[in-house]
Amino acid sequence: MGVRGGTAGTSVTRRTVLAAALMAAAASGCQGAHWYPSEVGPDERVLRGAIADKERLIARYRAALGADEGPADLLEEFLAHHEDHLATLRGRLPDTERPREDPEASPSPSPSPVGGEPVDAAGLRTAEEAAARSRARQCGDAGDPALAQLLASIGACEIGHAHKLGEEVG
Repeated sequence: MGVRGGTAGTSVTRRTVLAAALMAAAASGCQGAHWYPSEVGPDERVLRGAIADKERLIARYRAALGADEGPADLLEEFLAHHEDHLATLRGRLPDTERPREDPEASPSPSPSPVGGEPVDAAGLRTAEEAAARSRARQCGDAGDPALAQLLASIGACEIGHAHKLGEEVG
C-alpha cells in the first residue's frame, strides 16, 4: 500500500489530493454561504433587478398617460405607487450607490417601455402580472428576510393593480 508508480513512499492517492484541496479551500477564507465572488452580493443583485423592473413599469405608465390610454386617475394613482416603491428600493442600496436627492434637479429619464407603441390598460395589466411574478421569484432569491418581505409587499400591490386594471378593461 503506498507504493505506486514504482517509487516507495512518494505516492499520492486521490483521497490525499481531495483532502488537501478541501483543506486549502477552508484555509483560503471561503466562508460557505456568506462567500460571494463579487463586490455586489446576491441581495444587492436582487435589489438592482427589482429597481430595473420598477423603472420599466414606470416608463410604461408614463407612456400610457402620455398617449391618453386608459383611466387617467387610476393610472396616475398606480404610477405614484410605483414611484414610491422605486424610492423605497433605491433607499436600500448601499450608501455609496444611492442617488442624491436634489429637489431642484429634474428627474432622470426612465427607460422606455418595450416596443414603440403606447401601452393601454390591458397591456399594463399584463405588465403588472409579470411584475408580481418577478417579485415572487425575487423573494425566493433574497437572503435578507426584510428584503423578501418588502418584495412580497410590492408584489401584492402589483397583483392588486392587475386585478383593478382587469376590472377596468372588462
